[in-house]
Amino acid sequence: MDNQKKEENGREGRLPAMAPLANPYVPFQLENPPQYEAQKGLVRGTLFPGLDLPFMGMVNLNELPETPSSQMQALAFAVQELALYLDTHRDDREALELYRRYQQLLEKVRAEYQKCFGPLNHGTPQTSESYQWLDDPWPWEYTTNKEA
Repeated sequence: MDNQKKEENGREGRLPAMAPLANPYVPFQLENPPQYEAQKGLVRGTLFPGLDLPFMGMVNLNELPETPSSQMQALAFAVQELALYLDTHRDDREALELYRRYQQLLEKVRAEYQKCFGPLNHGTPQTSESYQWLDDPWPWEYTTNKEA
């Protein structure tokens, strides 16, 4: 078989007759399903108990510390989870309202965090006249952060 013929045949993938295939399955959620609180959703990996399907029975029961950072992470996770839900349930008004509430809470917590600890990333608008990114102690500089 010449190279051109091999190349043409190679464009179409082929599977062996006994290929081990898997069919992914994600349960479709009904309208207005029950939801975890944002903190628990972050720990469990989903905001929705109906989608909480632990891999091989392993359940994450750890609690997050109550810190501004973990609160912000939980709210950002809840906003993202609800956005994914709303992609397939655009008419669910209760979910949309909860999505907006979490967005507002996240914005408030993010603003408070930045007021206390400085900007989260370079996309945060600077209000001072000088470049402050390097001025603040870094998170791993624990003793400096603790004394402040």
